[in-house]
Amino acid sequence: MPLLRPIATLALAAAVLPWLQAQVPARDAADLQKQLDRLQVVGSVLYIAAHPDDENTAVLAALSKGRNLRTAYLALNRGGGGQNLIGHELGDALAVIRTQELLAARRIDGAEQFFTSAVDFGYSKTAEESLRIWNHDQVLGEVVHTIRSIRPDVILTRFPPDERGGHGHHTASALLAIEAFKVAADPARYPEQIRAGLRPWQATRLLWNHYRFSDDAPKPPAGSVKLDVGAYDPLLGRAYSELAAESRSQHRSQGFGGLAQRGQREESFELLAGTPAKADLFDGIDLGWSRFPGTAQVAALLKKARGAFRPQQPAGMLPLLHRALGAIRALPSGLQAEPLLRSKAQELEELIRAAAGLWVEAIAHRQSVAPGDSLTVNVAVLGRGGSALVVDALSLEAVTPTSARTLEVRKEDKPLLENQPMKAAFTFTVPAGSPLSQPHWLGGPGTAEWAGLPEAPPPFRLRVQLSQPQGRFEVVVPVQYRHRDPVLGERYRPLVLQPAALVNLAEKVQVFAGPEAKELRLKVVAGASSPSGRVRLRVPATWKVEPSEQAFKLTRPGEEQELAFHITPPSAPAAGELVAEVDLGGGFTTARSLVRLDHPHIPLQTLLPEAKAQLERFDLKHNGHRIGYVMGAGDDVPQALRRLGYEVELLSDEALAREDLAHFDAIVLGIRAFNTRPALGSLKDRLHAYVAGGGTEVVLYTVNTRFPGINAAMVTDAIGPYPFKVGQKRVSDESVPVRFLQPQHQAFHWPNELTAKDFEGWVQERSLYHAEGWDSRYTPLLGMADPGEPEDQGALLVAPHGKGHYVYTGLAFFRQLPDGVPGATRLFANLLALGHAP
Repeated sequence: MPLLRPIATLALAAAVLPWLQAQVPARDAADLQKQLDRLQVVGSVLYIAAHPDDENTAVLAALSKGRNLRTAYLALNRGGGGQNLIGHELGDALAVIRTQELLAARRIDGAEQFFTSAVDFGYSKTAEESLRIWNHDQVLGEVVHTIRSIRPDVILTRFPPDERGGHGHHTASALLAIEAFKVAADPARYPEQIRAGLRPWQATRLLWNHYRFSDDAPKPPAGSVKLDVGAYDPLLGRAYSELAAESRSQHRSQGFGGLAQRGQREESFELLAGTPAKADLFDGIDLGWSRFPGTAQVAALLKKARGAFRPQQPAGMLPLLHRALGAIRALPSGLQAEPLLRSKAQELEELIRAAAGLWVEAIAHRQSVAPGDSLTVNVAVLGRGGSALVVDALSLEAVTPTSARTLEVRKEDKPLLENQPMKAAFTFTVPAGSPLSQPHWLGGPGTAEWAGLPEAPPPFRLRVQLSQPQGRFEVVVPVQYRHRDPVLGERYRPLVLQPAALVNLAEKVQVFAGPEAKELRLKVVAGASSPSGRVRLRVPATWKVEPSEQAFKLTRPGEEQELAFHITPPSAPAAGELVAEVDLGGGFTTARSLVRLDHPHIPLQTLLPEAKAQLERFDLKHNGHRIGYVMGAGDDVPQALRRLGYEVELLSDEALAREDLAHFDAIVLGIRAFNTRPALGSLKDRLHAYVAGGGTEVVLYTVNTRFPGINAAMVTDAIGPYPFKVGQKRVSDESVPVRFLQPQHQAFHWPNELTAKDFEGWVQERSLYHAEGWDSRYTPLLGMADPGEPEDQGALLVAPHGKGHYVYTGLAFFRQLPDGVPGATRLFANLLALGHAP
């Protein structure tokens, strides 16, 4: 990984330690003892899988917290192709959330987090498809880069390299791990990494971490290595499996809250490559300091420090810790560059800070700022560990992808008085051209330089140089914003660098159901103190915008000004892109929008995507305008329907139970409503009565799956008026042809006449969680299959019930409608109109 400062400081924590984003951590005496124990062990392990939530947190916790090894998880992608149980965010926004959920999990289980550039494009049935879409050579090179950077003794995979992986991404992750295990040791492969300073590395062994989701699953083969993840740790006050449940439960967007497991629990590992192990994952591997020449003194000093540790006076071991740090710094530079020794130097310097009772923070007076604006950073340095501390200097630094530039240095040479904070304030102008706070993996600054890291370092940081009688050390903390939440209390937020003016479009997709003009409203938001300028909308030549541009003037950060434009589409169906541009005096450039992702279990995340919208002009008719919507896991279908002219009312459990439902032309149950709305177990009868009275009920896909500790079952099996089951079949290729099983059915003809062309241009996937074993009173309407598979007919079922119509569909409308896909929109309009045929 690229470094911004010399190795023997805490600055590397910006790249690899997940706690940096929360100021310095609070460590109690048990944690200090764990850190001391960890310093006695010099070994590392890399765990590889495909997605966020694929990792075995029990194994990570047992290796990191129990075996005291440097432990890292490499997720090939960030999970943006999945679903979301806690909000409407999908795609890139969901990937941001899931990245932060991984970091929250790592803060609990003690492992580090890395990524490749592979994109989660949705469910894949084959590893071949996954590797083709990901670009095999590129992603393999990134896995090799991670191995060469960490130099792990052992590599573990979550999945086997065959169809047992169940998901093309899963199997591909194992295949890449096997290939990278060998390639990382070959200097002729990816030689640019060698030229950049990395060295070939051959891990000792590669093993598959078996998983068993049921008692009747095949047992691991004889000779598999075992690891007890249920062992109790008195310093933690719980078993590693208990810690793992808390870690895994951070994956809230995926509904992975799990039950803690107590008691002996063995994980099994099967050799895939390398030297066999007889009894332990690390058989034959030296996990002590003796693996590195010239480190005997370091080992002896750390052993003495462990013996000298007193929980009520941790500062007593500081002389020994300083001497150990000095001994590491005295090693030859080539040896200091060893990843394990760099890691130990960071851990040791952090232990010195914690044992000294040192607290450091750097708080910005604003949560966001634009280049060219003034920013004040309030600094507090507090010593409360009963040891002599002198602040030698304070340095404020700006971090860019290629350097860390010092903005101001203050020589202090001030002793810290016990439990009395030393305060200082830096006021400076944010340099022009400072990188904006767009994630580097979404095209923001540092795409190459910070590749593989979960997130970019903070834009500004404070470096505190300190000395004690025994030696000198540094502490580096990010500049952040702190505020009081009336419910959650003290909260930290990342400092955001944003443009002077932002443009938020009301809709990211503009759908025109005819040639008539529509109003487009946008908001210009002040990112700086007082921006003024002009906004215009750039559209394809056959589209028209009035007025051509508009002026804006804002007087304070956060102020908004709403502007309205009128867009006239061409007379014939067409598609295109709308781009908002802003001129602040230097000419028009593409504007950026402001998107905030605010969830209580992760830090506030800010995205600055380009201010663009998709334009879709197609012929659309709809009949039946008033729609009731029962939100499930969260989707944007209601808003998509509103922009088409439907009146949509979100229905609470109480409304379902008490309101007269007959005034709705149709009621739609959103994705996974029958997983997330327990009241539907009884309210389904009211819905079926509504259908019998002449209504139309459309149920979007639901899931019926159970794993140990995780329940994704439906709240009732009777989700329709007649029996059917929800299965696991899906069609992941969104471009496969679709066969009309009942070509004369009303759903294909009224009010929109549909053809095979309406199934072109769909996004990400065609359908998921199909119906199976249905009652004869249901009529399947569509047949489809992924390449090489038999046709399945469970993607769309309709049934008359009384005077009305019931629909179950696995078709991925939750992706198609928000994206304005014409054919999917026309089909959905027909389903909503089933009860209004002439």
